[in-house]
Amino acid sequence: MVVLSQMRRSGGFWLRLDGVNILQDPGPGCLVMVHKHRFKPAALDAIILSHRHIDHSNDVNVITEAMTGGGFQFRGCLIVPGDCLNNDPVVLQYVRPFTEITEIKEGMKIEIGNIKVTFPIRNRHPVETYGAIYEFSSGRLGYIPDTEYFPELALAYKGVDFLVLNVVRMKTDKKVRHLNIDEAKELINEIRPKKAVLTHFGLQVLKASPSVQAKMVSEKTGVRVIAATDGMTLDLEEKENLEKWI
Repeated sequence: MVVLSQMRRSGGFWLRLDGVNILQDPGPGCLVMVHKHRFKPAALDAIILSHRHIDHSNDVNVITEAMTGGGFQFRGCLIVPGDCLNNDPVVLQYVRPFTEITEIKEGMKIEIGNIKVTFPIRNRHPVETYGAIYEFSSGRLGYIPDTEYFPELALAYKGVDFLVLNVVRMKTDKKVRHLNIDEAKELINEIRPKKAVLTHFGLQVLKASPSVQAKMVSEKTGVRVIAATDGMTLDLEEKENLEKWI
């Protein structure tokens, strides 16, 4: 409902890591927000989808076109779970010849320029879903997208310096397989990143104030925790590495 009402923007986030540009989860409005923040889609080196749900994938085809100059310049790469390509695919057939496509597998490692990306574990969500660990000169950034809580998550992301967590709920609803605030707190406490960012808030979290919840998690874990806001820029170790939520 937050996406459908655009109470919060749903364009995903743009990573600039050691000169490599990666767009993670281009949901509804991504192309518009990319231009609003004066990014250049033609500068993208990769587009990555964590999963096929519309709030994470809606703009993947138009962003792929923009990355490749309308399909006239074969370049970049598109990295997605297999069910984004098969069985009612979200990546349309006509854009597939425009770029290199890689299907994510659990434990897969890939290099994009100087950046190493690992997909450490398959999440528990209604569709095939993978988070990522980005390794760059200033450290390791982990992204845990939509999932229900399970203990193996903490082990999979142990040792990351920075952590982005999608947190939809205040309380668990077994019909909605998403993390709640208490589960996010537990993961942050076990993973122990230098800095964590909470994002992807549902109505429950918005009503409870994301900034208040982030402060509570920070106080209970001793980790610096931030609630994402639209258009937020985050510097990682004095570099504009994790650039914007769009």
